[in-house]
Amino acid sequence: MKLFLHLLLTIISFSLSAQSDSYYTEKQIQFDDYVYQEGIKTVKFHPLTDNLGMPIIQLFSSEKLILNFDDLYEDFVNYNYTIIHCDANWQPSGLMKADYLSNFQDHYITEYNYSLNALIPYTNYKLTIPNQELQFTKSGNYILKIYRDDDDSKLVLTRRFMIYEALVAGNGTIRRATQVADMNTSQEVDFTISHAGYHIQEPFRDFKVTLMQNQQWNGALTDLKPQFIQNGKLVYQYDDINTFKGLNEFRFFDIKNLQTLTQNVRRINRDSVFKAYLVPEQPRLISEYAVYFDVNGQFVVRRLDAGDSDLEADYAYVNFMMEYPEPIEKGDLYVFGKFSDWKLLPEYKLKYDYMRNAYFGSFLMKQGYYNYMYGIQNENGSIDVETIEGSHWETENSYQLLIYNREVGSRYDRLIGYSQFSSDDLY
Repeated sequence: MKLFLHLLLTIISFSLSAQSDSYYTEKQIQFDDYVYQEGIKTVKFHPLTDNLGMPIIQLFSSEKLILNFDDLYEDFVNYNYTIIHCDANWQPSGLMKADYLSNFQDHYITEYNYSLNALIPYTNYKLTIPNQELQFTKSGNYILKIYRDDDDSKLVLTRRFMIYEALVAGNGTIRRATQVADMNTSQEVDFTISHAGYHIQEPFRDFKVTLMQNQQWNGALTDLKPQFIQNGKLVYQYDDINTFKGLNEFRFFDIKNLQTLTQNVRRINRDSVFKAYLVPEQPRLISEYAVYFDVNGQFVVRRLDAGDSDLEADYAYVNFMMEYPEPIEKGDLYVFGKFSDWKLLPEYKLKYDYMRNAYFGSFLMKQGYYNYMYGIQNENGSIDVETIEGSHWETENSYQLLIYNREVGSRYDRLIGYSQFSSDDLY
């Protein structure tokens, strides 16, 4: 049995390595959501009470964040963690650990368990913060850094998270884009920030906001300045620079039960591992907008009837098929979503089959419910989603607003407010 498992993991390792290109060779820390070590899969980082939520909690509250990930290669590893404070632009703030942590020593991840009855074995690791060993004393942007074997150069993964103070309030309104050229495809996000009781000396200089769609840092707006100030409010009501492509509702599939077919899954095979085949798909560039429920690109790990899906959910090779008359000339095609950290990762790249006039890809994914889209990697590194998915102003999206202030004489960007609003009720 041990020999069989070793051979199986070797095959998986080779498969992942062949698809990863140079992604996992990065040795310098990225102040971003990033995985540096092969075999690390299904990384989730969110509030303890909301597994679809953004990793942000209020300072000095009882709220907690939980990190969850699988290691497919090794039974047990000493994983360490440390915390880095960043400025509003996600660069190290220069504060010492003693300035923002109650205990500035690095610690071990002590909660881990082995998978149960899974065809592809793995070790599941969990970390909850804050905890008895670690408390935060400052608000702002943070990087959670995981490394191994007491050597902080052996990077495993990094995750962004935020600690905020509820000192100001943001309120947003989402409407159809004002500009004629964007009216059919884009959404305009107008918002105000109420700061009664919190003095802002120079709002155009010391004040910074970040506005993003569906928790995606790629494409976030960070250079918006107040249009005007009125009665203790900062007003942002532009009609051009505050617009986002509405895009489309996310595609989805459900493999929480690998014994029966579910929506968008046409076949499931089992031999040494599970293989799930999704229904053939087509571009949505010229299709009309259709309303249906999604989770805005997120994913949920779940195995039907499992007592603990984190340990009992199996892995399966999920097979995608995108029908396309000929290869895309301007770039490569990928599957992406929160499961890929909103990146076009080499391991989720599709290949074109000239015999069937379609793109194909087979990717190892843990049981659960997934949202995803298809994106094209342009030559300049940007992501083109609209060519495959289309864009509609009516699409339901969520927006997140982060509000920072660097007070006079302060050495860091204080995160003084956070709010989230949805385009469910478009104006």
